[in-house]
Amino acid sequence: MKYLPLFFLLAFFACKNQNQAPAAAGTTDGQTPALPDGFADFYQKFHSDSMFQVEHIVFPLEGLPNNADSTIVADKTFRWTPETWRMQRQFDFQVSEYKREIVPLTETLVMERILHNSGQFGMVRRFAIIGGEWHLIYYAGVNRLAM
Repeated sequence: MKYLPLFFLLAFFACKNQNQAPAAAGTTDGQTPALPDGFADFYQKFHSDSMFQVEHIVFPLEGLPNNADSTIVADKTFRWTPETWRMQRQFDFQVSEYKREIVPLTETLVMERILHNSGQFGMVRRFAIIGGEWHLIYYAGVNRLAM
């Protein structure tokens, strides 16, 4: 629990270079899955332009809030709204205690996991192409991971 505020602060303010696009490798484990066409450019703009970000989120956005308790998880009705949304910034994974996994599930669906090196906390985002453009379609905020 003591790491949660640190993770939250890092998620929004600890980016050394906010304009850095995701690496072509996509993951931190050395494997090289190819990212779908246009995703890297979208990802960079999503994290650097607040108006672009809000315009590329499907509200009400499915997901989980930070520190979700078991009743919220079981209820499955939580949704992010424009009023509850906070601008997402890109991490600098080279200087943080977090790692990222970007997994292209299909040519039109990408899942991203950001995990604390301890393996205790993480967040998940899913992006999909809708109407020819990438959009955020799911965001589970910082939560304790099941061990």
